Amino acid sequence: MTKSTVSILAVVLLAAAPATAEEVMVVERGTDGLVAVPFRAVNGTSRPIACGAATAHWYSAAIGTAEPGGAVETTLWSDPANGAVYVLNIHQDRMPVASLWCGAAGADVSTGRRILLEHRAGVAEPAIAVECRPDGEKGLDCLRRPGP
Repeated sequence: MTKSTVSILAVVLLAAAPATAEEVMVVERGTDGLVAVPFRAVNGTSRPIACGAATAHWYSAAIGTAEPGGAVETTLWSDPANGAVYVLNIHQDRMPVASLWCGAAGADVSTGRRILLEHRAGVAEPAIAVECRPDGEKGLDCLRRPGP
């Protein structure tokens, strides 16, 4: 074999070799260092509502449903150090919340209203209390109000 043939084979073998680097994903779990954030959405409509959370990577998590006159109630978690808000899954994994919404059950995304989060570093997210009322034929208006 010539020197150029050996060089070409070496390049081909290196290009075809599988990468050996591993990406280690650290998943934070539990509520240590977090502050509880009560969430309550009162259903002031004549039909059931559903509330959800948009989490990282295009996923969403159901928060709960409520019949007319009822309320969706749960606990979210806030990291005062960085302003992040989390919902915990069944494994207690911290799933960062990008946004919240409530809408008509079965069509909560298309009929819902976004519930704004403060996401301020140095301060825990305050309790989230909203009252959802009809807004037009299909939509809801969920206004944030003080206290749960």
